[in-house]
Amino acid sequence: LALVLFGLPFIAYTAEDYVGAQKCKVCHMKIFKSWEQTPHAKAFDALKPGEAIEAKQKAGLDPQKDYTQDATCVGCHTTGAPDRPGVQCEACHGAGKQYSSATIMNRTLWKAEPEKQCAMAVEAGLVRAPTEQHCTACHNEKSPTYTPFDFKARYPEVKHPE
Repeated sequence: LALVLFGLPFIAYTAEDYVGAQKCKVCHMKIFKSWEQTPHAKAFDALKPGEAIEAKQKAGLDPQKDYTQDATCVGCHTTGAPDRPGVQCEACHGAGKQYSSATIMNRTLWKAEPEKQCAMAVEAGLVRAPTEQHCTACHNEKSPTYTPFDFKARYPEVKHPE
């Protein structure tokens, strides 16, 4: 089984390590609803024929071509596997298989001992806040639609609502 890099630099995950935004939504509905409205949530749609026409033309790409199966595109426009479209929670927070277990992501335990549960989640692979390296794994000069990326200026756009 080949290891692949998705979103998080230097950490190799397999597609099976990802749980998907639908699982995160169960406990993090407010964050999920906010994310749903973002370009990250809709990133996969930009690969479809007839979508993101101006950006594709500017990059010299065929706006009518289907890029949804293009390996050079799906790594940044999906999270963990092509069946998880968009830049989902785990693109920033790490593949959730280990830290999303019932032992760690347990509402009762989080309410009783949030610091302990958070420490357990981090130890199991949860990334609390993405770094510039997380973002520039995709937002870089290798992307055909690259525009200069300023992490400090753009981070507030993806920061979770309070």
